[in-house]
Amino acid sequence: MKAKVVGVIIGLAVVGAAAWAVTAGTYVGQGEVGVVYSMKNGVKEETLTPGFHFVSPFDKVKDYPIAQQQLVLSNNPEDYNEDEHADWHVDAPADGGMVKLNMTVNYNFMADRVTKLYEKFNGMDGDQIVDSMVQNSIIAYIKEVTPQFSVMDIYSDKRSEVSQAITEYLNSKLNDEYGIEISSALIIDVQLDEELQAKVQAKEQAKQDAEKAELDKQTAIAQGDAAKAKAEADAAVTITNAQAEAEANRLISESITQELIDMKEAEARMEHGWVTVNGGDAVVTDTKGE
Repeated sequence: MKAKVVGVIIGLAVVGAAAWAVTAGTYVGQGEVGVVYSMKNGVKEETLTPGFHFVSPFDKVKDYPIAQQQLVLSNNPEDYNEDEHADWHVDAPADGGMVKLNMTVNYNFMADRVTKLYEKFNGMDGDQIVDSMVQNSIIAYIKEVTPQFSVMDIYSDKRSEVSQAITEYLNSKLNDEYGIEISSALIIDVQLDEELQAKVQAKEQAKQDAEKAELDKQTAIAQGDAAKAKAEADAAVTITNAQAEAEANRLISESITQELIDMKEAEARMEHGWVTVNGGDAVVTDTKGE
C-alpha cells in the first residue's frame, strides 16, 4: 500500500515538474528581445535574447522586434501580398491639393529602450504598441511633412526627396516617443483626384513640349553648324583648286622662254613650211611649197 502511495506521489511530482517546465518556459523569436516583468521586483533591466528561456511562472514576458519590420500603408491589397486588406493609404495635404500616398515604413525598436517602453505603455508588447499607437502617429506625422512640397513634387519630380524628408521627420518624432528607429519611409504610389490628374498631365505635357522644342532648337543649331562647316570646307576646296590652277598657269607661263618659242617655230617650219607673220594686219605667207 505504501509503495502505491509513494508511486502516486512520485508520479504527481513528475507531472507537476513537467507542468512547471511548460508554464515556466518562454520562447523569444529571432530578431526580438523579451522584457521580463516580475510581480515582486517589477521590470527587469536585462532582456531575454532569442531562444528558449526558463522564467518564473509568475513572471510576464513581452517581445519587442529589434530587427527590421515593415509597416504597409496602402489601398492596394497586393502591397500586403493579400487578396483583400483594409485601406490604410495616407490622405496627405500638399501645396496645390490633396494626394493619396501608398507607402512602406521600415522600422525597429531600439534594444536599449524596450524596458522603459514596457513601463510607459503598461506592459504592451511591440506589436500592440505599433497597432494601437505608432501606426496612427506615423500617418499624422507624414501629413505634417507633405505640405512642404507641391503636388507635382510628390507625384513625379521629387518623390525620393519627399520620402527622405518623411524618414528624417519620423525619426525625430518616433525615436523619443516610442523608442522606434525608422530606416526608410518610401512612397510606392501616388494617386490624384480627376481634376488634379488632368492638371498634372497638362503640366507634364507642357514640360515635354518645351523639352522637345529645345531639342529641336539644338538639333537645328547643330544642323546649321554642320551646313556652315560644309560650306566653309567646300569654299576652302574651291580656293585651293583655284590656287593650284593659278600656280600651274604661273609655272607654264614662266616656262615659255624665247628659246622655246624659237624651237617651236623651227619645228613648225620643218613640218609645215615656213610661216611668217608680220604685224597685226600682215598676210600669212606659207613658203612650204616654194
